[in-house]
Amino acid sequence: MNQPKGSDNTILIIDDDRHVLESLVKLLKNSRYRCITAMNAADGIRLFAKDKPLVILTDMRMEEETSGLTVLEEAKRIDLDAVVILYTAFGSVPNAVEAFKKGAFDYIEKVRTHVDILQPIDRAIKFAKIQRENAYLRNQLDLTDDSMFYGAVGVSPIMHALFEKAKRVSLTNATVLITGETGVGKEVLARGIHFHSQRRDDSFVPVAVSALPETLLEAELFGHVKGAFTGATMEKPGLFETADKGSLFLDEIGEVSADLQHKLLRVLEDRKVRRIGSLKEREIDVRFLSATNCNVDQLLAEKKMREDLYYRLRVIQLHIPPLRDRREDIPVLVHHFLKKFRHYGPVEVEGISSEALLLLQQFDWPGNVRELQHAIEYMITMAQKPELTADTLPEDIRPRSHHVFVSTPEELDFKESKAKIVEEFERHYIEGLLQKFNGNITKVAEAAGLNRKTIYRLMEARGIPLDRSHGDEDSDNGK
Repeated sequence: MNQPKGSDNTILIIDDDRHVLESLVKLLKNSRYRCITAMNAADGIRLFAKDKPLVILTDMRMEEETSGLTVLEEAKRIDLDAVVILYTAFGSVPNAVEAFKKGAFDYIEKVRTHVDILQPIDRAIKFAKIQRENAYLRNQLDLTDDSMFYGAVGVSPIMHALFEKAKRVSLTNATVLITGETGVGKEVLARGIHFHSQRRDDSFVPVAVSALPETLLEAELFGHVKGAFTGATMEKPGLFETADKGSLFLDEIGEVSADLQHKLLRVLEDRKVRRIGSLKEREIDVRFLSATNCNVDQLLAEKKMREDLYYRLRVIQLHIPPLRDRREDIPVLVHHFLKKFRHYGPVEVEGISSEALLLLQQFDWPGNVRELQHAIEYMITMAQKPELTADTLPEDIRPRSHHVFVSTPEELDFKESKAKIVEEFERHYIEGLLQKFNGNITKVAEAAGLNRKTIYRLMEARGIPLDRSHGDEDSDNGK
């Protein structure tokens, strides 16, 4: 199962009364839900199959013969975990009992107040998100526990240690700062910490700090009362309150202005927020997770981040290394993305050739895991047969021809072939560097980012003759 669609609060509304439909859309959009609509059951079912909204809100009785119960049954046939709320102007106990027997999440009456409509929808959205995250995680369990933390994947010792530390941190309420280059998976790790914590049943609220202007960011975080500023036509809770009992993830925290840093520090210290334009303080119970791709020491030295805020945010610091420093993770990531996106292209992809995988391992991936994911998506889109080959690689990843290590293409099953592929990669990689540096072990070790002993060990393990080093004593000038 691929990472599900509909994770953006999407609700499908089905009603043959245009006025009721428009009224519900207005109500839900004001509550920050995204709505898609249909005026009959058949169109609604097609939209559900196509867009996978989190929740279906359907009228119980429509002018056509098809009822809301039929929508419920069809949705459950497409996805057993479908979350469906039925509403009607003609409420009855037998109808409600039948709806719940068929798997409805809730059954409400049209005559209720807006609050009575929004509350079950809020519960349904939260339930659907948790349900989908659980299903997605269960789908990944063919990887070992040591190879995965939520959606983060890795078999290298450094990632194994990171996952172990993250699991321990998840069991606490400690504030966590995640560092690492763009694309390494900081938000994925943050989601994993939330998912493995006791707060998993409540909201995980990500905030892209750098994507919002300062004034808008403050209003989004703190919320506002009606009339607080131009355009504030209604009272609106902020993301601090939205994340109550859950986790708030502040991405690229190094981009926050000095003024907002001060206000954020007060929230961290007092655990209270005050909506813009209000005198009332509200207590919040939020776990703070944050991330930055900046050099924190440089931010502090340049006074771009307050030291007191930094130490509040960094009770625990987790660093995700770049992909180029853990190339042994590339095969497992490739197969992870193959499984995730195999159905996205014109043909269903079943594997990848040895040559293509080796080329992926040789690339430095400046965009890290995100860039690798996009490369696999591109290759699947371009594929004309079930096996990905070197000719489907993005142009900027293809090396010069004399750097290509040719291997007999074959379909790869990760569990059976990982050791073989890693061995082949290590042998070709070391042989290529030995040829490039004329057997100079010191230069080979420097280029590979390894020590000389490790190079010798790899040469011995992969059957590379030591005479390839030209005696090394001469090549390294006696060092």
